[in-house]
Amino acid sequence: MHRFFVQPEAITGDNVSISGMQARQIARVLRLKPGDRIAVLDDTGWEYEVLIGSSADDTVTGEIVHRERGTAEPAVTILLYQALIKADRFEFVLQKGVELGVTCFWPFISERCVTGMPSESKLERWRAVIREAAEQSGRVVLPALYPPIDFELACKDSPVPGIILWEGEKNRGISTVLKSHAFKETELLRVFVGPEGGFTSAEIELARRRGIVPVGLGKRILRTETAGLVAVSAIMYEKGELG
Repeated sequence: MHRFFVQPEAITGDNVSISGMQARQIARVLRLKPGDRIAVLDDTGWEYEVLIGSSADDTVTGEIVHRERGTAEPAVTILLYQALIKADRFEFVLQKGVELGVTCFWPFISERCVTGMPSESKLERWRAVIREAAEQSGRVVLPALYPPIDFELACKDSPVPGIILWEGEKNRGISTVLKSHAFKETELLRVFVGPEGGFTSAEIELARRRGIVPVGLGKRILRTETAGLVAVSAIMYEKGELG
């Protein structure tokens, strides 16, 4: 069943009205007709099975025939701080991060970033990537994408535990850190991932002073678009969210 996130105002009682690009996708691209069923999500955790009543390029209407709370959202909240990287790689991180269960994405600029601030149109493109990945993967709450900030601000003091992935950390692996009491007991975690050239030693020291723990990911050096996803997978495994 095809899934669509809609604005809450699209749902009135048992009636649903979808317009704009989503209506065109339903009517023109997917060619769904009256009598077909879709799943509608209002970004509050509810999932609605909708029987299509009318389908046109400008508006699709339907009736809710079943509703239930979604079960795909993880119990752990992961805030993924990803340095700005090339657009296609950043989109890969967004897509796969959504599939793995990331709650929000926070781009930042650090010293070795080679990519500048994204335009508003690019941010809209990234939000669309998040929405499509959320619909495909069964999420019922849209992960947030925050505006880019600089690294120092990203590292601001916070009660939320954090780890920073660093290839220079040889003694403390992510598995050991995640099994420690401070991280084992938390259901909210920040993960910092550097750009293609990695973090500078000064940035790692800044993170340490702010209570963010440097961790390694093993003997191999991973690309930036791989490292964060590996860390998220490790967290989800430790929290019992993978199988």
